[in-house]
Amino acid sequence: MAAAPSNTSDLCLACGLCCNGVLFKDVELQPADDANKLVALGLPLKIAHRGKQSLAKAPQPCAALCADNRCRIYADRPQRCRQFECALFKSVAAGETKSDQALKTIRTTRQRAEKVRRLLRELGDTDEQLALSLRFQRMRRRLERSGFDESSAETFGELTLAVHALNVLLSSEFYPA
Repeated sequence: MAAAPSNTSDLCLACGLCCNGVLFKDVELQPADDANKLVALGLPLKIAHRGKQSLAKAPQPCAALCADNRCRIYADRPQRCRQFECALFKSVAAGETKSDQALKTIRTTRQRAEKVRRLLRELGDTDEQLALSLRFQRMRRRLERSGFDESSAETFGELTLAVHALNVLLSSEFYPA
């Protein structure tokens, strides 16, 4: 069992859900972000066009996320990353939630995300470099096009319930109100 975090930044190092493709599918760059510098630091960007405007986004899971949940470009991370604080972090910082309870919530959430990953792998999706929500949507479309056999229908049903359970927890504990 992990020790209780000594401060809220330790909580982030125990979590990483905002960077690993569980909470978000991408991070939209802001005008103050230096896209060229981020690319030079190894952060891949995707460019989306809305009319005459171009939006750069960093896909999740973040390429700068290390195995220990540290950001290897922390000093140069995008503005959205600098500004984001999940609801659980804010609750611990405000003294409304104890650190040990927050760690339990993080463990439960990570277990639910791993169950979703496992079920996606069982259905043939091994693309760990794509956000969970996008992987689930892609799998749903693939199965709707190709049809379900009994085994894949059962696994997809279990996957759908697992995604729902994960999303309920994310909505109640992590997304800001």
